[in-house]
Amino acid sequence: MHSQPVSLTPRHLIVIGASERPHSLGERVLTALLRTPFGGQITPVNLRHKTVGGMKAYANLTRVPDAADMALVLTPPASYEAVLKACHKQNIPHAVLVQDWDGLTPEALEQAQEALRKARKSNVRITVCHPAALQAPASGLNTGIYPDLPAGGVGIISGHPSESARLSAQMAQASLGVSCHIGLHYPLSPTVSADFIDMLAADPATRLIAVSHNPHENQRRLFSAIRRAARRKPVLLSVGHYADEEERAVLQALSRRCGCVPAFTPDETAAALHALSAADKSARKLHIIANEPCGSLQTQADQLGITLHPLPDDGRPSENPYGHIGGHPAPARYRALAESCLQHSQTEALLAVVAPTADHTAENITRLMANLQRQTDKPLFISSPFSDGLLQFTRPAQALQAFRCQNVYTGLKQQQNQTAKPLPGHLKTPSVREIQKNSADLPQLAKALYLPEYKTPEANPQFVLSFKRHTRYGAVLYARTPACTLAVLPPFTTLGAEYLIRQADLKRHQKTIHQLLHSLNTATVVPFITGITVSAGSAGTASDIQTDPQAETVENVLAPYPAKPAHTFTLKNGQTVRIRPLLPEDAEAKQNFVRSLPEEQRYTRYMMHLAELSPAMLARACNLDYACEGAIIAEAEDGTWLGVARFGPTDTAGRCEFGISVAPAAQGQGLAVHLMEQIIQTAKQQGYREMSAEILQSNPAMQKLAGKLGFALTPSPHDSALAEAVLNLAEPKNTPVNNIKRNLKQQILALKS
Repeated sequence: MHSQPVSLTPRHLIVIGASERPHSLGERVLTALLRTPFGGQITPVNLRHKTVGGMKAYANLTRVPDAADMALVLTPPASYEAVLKACHKQNIPHAVLVQDWDGLTPEALEQAQEALRKARKSNVRITVCHPAALQAPASGLNTGIYPDLPAGGVGIISGHPSESARLSAQMAQASLGVSCHIGLHYPLSPTVSADFIDMLAADPATRLIAVSHNPHENQRRLFSAIRRAARRKPVLLSVGHYADEEERAVLQALSRRCGCVPAFTPDETAAALHALSAADKSARKLHIIANEPCGSLQTQADQLGITLHPLPDDGRPSENPYGHIGGHPAPARYRALAESCLQHSQTEALLAVVAPTADHTAENITRLMANLQRQTDKPLFISSPFSDGLLQFTRPAQALQAFRCQNVYTGLKQQQNQTAKPLPGHLKTPSVREIQKNSADLPQLAKALYLPEYKTPEANPQFVLSFKRHTRYGAVLYARTPACTLAVLPPFTTLGAEYLIRQADLKRHQKTIHQLLHSLNTATVVPFITGITVSAGSAGTASDIQTDPQAETVENVLAPYPAKPAHTFTLKNGQTVRIRPLLPEDAEAKQNFVRSLPEEQRYTRYMMHLAELSPAMLARACNLDYACEGAIIAEAEDGTWLGVARFGPTDTAGRCEFGISVAPAAQGQGLAVHLMEQIIQTAKQQGYREMSAEILQSNPAMQKLAGKLGFALTPSPHDSALAEAVLNLAEPKNTPVNNIKRNLKQQILALKS
């Protein structure tokens, strides 16, 4: 999972298939490379010519004398097998294959697939691109045939040449520049969008990531990468393929869980590019000023859930309630009214609609509004035929969509700080053994799952909740309302239950909803259950179950909780504690545990003085993505927390960092070592190669623990007050001799429990 990092700054680039033949792919790409200020070395490889573009060329890759860090392959797929073998032999770490894939024959596509299959185990990272290929404008790199893009803060990942062209045009209209533009051929590329999302998330020059949804790659890994990136910067997910009502609901659910903004049409994508690039200028209320009647615009706003407010000024004409100030206002008059509106305390954001005029009035108004836009701190949206800028649009509807998108993004950021409430006390946990035992008896199976009575649903139920297995995203629970279809995804939490209760107006059935989601967490691990329907009518609730013993397992898009079951651990003093994964519903207990720690211990753990975790810190600690992070807790028989250990990703590919806290009453009892051993094992299973932490020099107890576990301790290169602890997870950890008996005892106790 955690592969080598992607780099778009090659020092030496070998261009295989470089050519001077007019209009050929090799000529067009070489021209693009040479017209940009690329500072690295370029070496052409051409079978027939000794020089290409005035540079010395070599007949094949193996004859190039200098080491290279990227090979750009422009030759036909029939050459791929030999070229990739040569890259492996020459220790070239990255090969980029560029083709016009839409124009290839089926035979050529089969040759490409076969070559990629054979090269799967080589040490070469292979990226398959469409003709837009890879661009990094700041470093002058353009490996495709598309025009050079201006440097800026937007990172783009597209899956088709048409998407690249459209996104480039939308960026130009918004006056935005590009940090990286990656044009992947999704059906074939072994290096997928998740790899580049991780790269862009760590890139300080990238302030916004716009990625076209890739249905061909592993969806769990993709959305795990999106979630990590969205914690640091805005992420736009542009859905270019057809998504039916159910898939749209799933992607909306993933948006809530991961914090990305989905866009399902080109207009939504354009609006999101504008809005997310100006994400710091968000507002709840939108006032409007216009030189044309704009009552119809309120209809469009209603469809987007936006209320337009007229000028907060008693001087406006009463017969124009939607902000119309007359059809021919002087530019200065228009500006004066707009500035007055922006200065008003009630105004949070202003939409200035400039309709075309017979003279140059509209153009002059637009220029004045653009100047005012640069001078005000409040969001000023401009709709005009002469618009050209970040919050400037050619149609009012586009401005409304951008305003809505800003509100959506603000809401998503707030949702990321929400924590789940503890599980209600009335919930019952199904037994997998009982479920399997009653697999052929559906009424008994419903009882084993603690579902409502198994019976035929009523014809016109008040609500219907449907659990299904999507072919792409795995298990999903759908709820259909008169307005839309909602979806929640496993692992199901009390947050998901409350969302359904609130959005579908199911407060009267909240006990049923909470039990259903709790039971479905067990049902998702039983493959033969393919569907569950729970409905409510005048005669009460009913359930229906669909089973298929031959059903294929579909991986859930969000990672489940660790498969290793909870177990017991005996402290040196004989006290027995329970070890289990940390769940979202543990937020309240986690906060209480932090509050209970001594002040000095809180400081050494978090390296800041705090009495409790902030909402954002608490949500980050409890709403875990078990695809790339994890946490376990130790609790006493009365439920009191005695310790918690966690790990999560860093900017360094393949490396995670850990943190651990143990209550004073359990210190010196062997608990810290056991907790660390558990998270080290989980990190290995997730594919990490190193685990690290920065430890205060004034914290000798933590340094001693790290040394005991095999961590190498060195002074931190960033801060003299810190030590850096690093453990190589690829090497087997030597068990200390004095711990052999204790470890054997723990294994025996775990088996007995």
